[in-house]
Amino acid sequence: MSGALLVIAGEASGDMHGAELLREIKARNPTLRIIGIGGDGMAPYLDRQLAHVKDLGVVGFIEVIKHLPSLNRLFKRILKVAREEKIDAALFIDYPGFNMRLAKSLRSSMPTVKLHQYVCPQVWAWKKGRIPELGRVLDTLYCLFDFEPALFNGLSVAAIWVGNPLVETVKPEMDRETFFSSTGLDPLQPLVALLPGSRQGEIQRLLPPMAELARRWRSDANHREVQWVLPVARTLSDEFIRPFLNGTPILPVHSCSYAARAYADAALVASGTATLETALLGTPFAIVYKLNPLTYAMAKSFVKLPYFGLANVVAGRGVVEELVQSQVNPDELSKVLTRLLDPVKAIKTRADLGTVRQHLGQPGAAARVAEHLFHSMETPRT
Repeated sequence: MSGALLVIAGEASGDMHGAELLREIKARNPTLRIIGIGGDGMAPYLDRQLAHVKDLGVVGFIEVIKHLPSLNRLFKRILKVAREEKIDAALFIDYPGFNMRLAKSLRSSMPTVKLHQYVCPQVWAWKKGRIPELGRVLDTLYCLFDFEPALFNGLSVAAIWVGNPLVETVKPEMDRETFFSSTGLDPLQPLVALLPGSRQGEIQRLLPPMAELARRWRSDANHREVQWVLPVARTLSDEFIRPFLNGTPILPVHSCSYAARAYADAALVASGTATLETALLGTPFAIVYKLNPLTYAMAKSFVKLPYFGLANVVAGRGVVEELVQSQVNPDELSKVLTRLLDPVKAIKTRADLGTVRQHLGQPGAAARVAEHLFHSMETPRT
């Protein structure tokens, strides 16, 4: 079967999921022409790349407004290319704000094109009133969490739980001995991993209090001696990170984010997919969350959940502590880290994290999506 598929990912996590998915799709249908937006992971599978995820990777209401002109230009180009390429289907990978707007435009301008969304938008957190809209616009919604399909009962969209790809992709990049020998860290000393995020805005908000925590901890005789490691996201440069670390004992490392967390005794992790990854690795951690004040005020009026961290949302209870906005300061971080490093607390936390894994399904999510998508493209939309 030939044909054309439009694929849109807007963030680094979407590129990671998209790379696995496009590999599975190409294995089933090598002649399928794939057009769209992705990052370095998806690029080898795109026959025509319209933009890189770094061009879309903005977070927060205020930040998006600043980028609206360039996003609108890209939006119009995507619609133009979709018509030129005569696409048979579109696959949207997360990035719900941009992608749902695009889906609605495609539905009205190209009604026979099948529209699929991989990663259910977090309507359960933001606006449940948008659930009927998703049901009308999309043909298929591939859900990563077991509680999501029930939200769409009675709607025309096919909401399918495919499991979460993290259960097979999250694993240490190297063994423990190799990690410690390659980084020069002491395997006999406690290790704390710091994960302030993958975007510059997140780093600017979260890394300064983390860095100050490390400075104060080292100078306080009441604290046990620890080592600090900062896995640097691929989206960030050393030049950008370095000024934040001056005068700290924090060691930046590359290409071993999973290993750094897996072999750490505790971690402080920015809210998002990284919290699920850390939960799967079994390392005791706390979630930190800090937005532009206006963005946070707007978000607070929409979010109707008792937790903001994905690990807690998936578990359905507070398995890890959460620090938000003004709580993300060196004093509060020190208190939560002290609790995380307590051996008794660590044992309980590791056991609680096991409940997160139970809600994420079995390996093979990308293969299940690719198989369904492949057969769906063989059936015309009525």
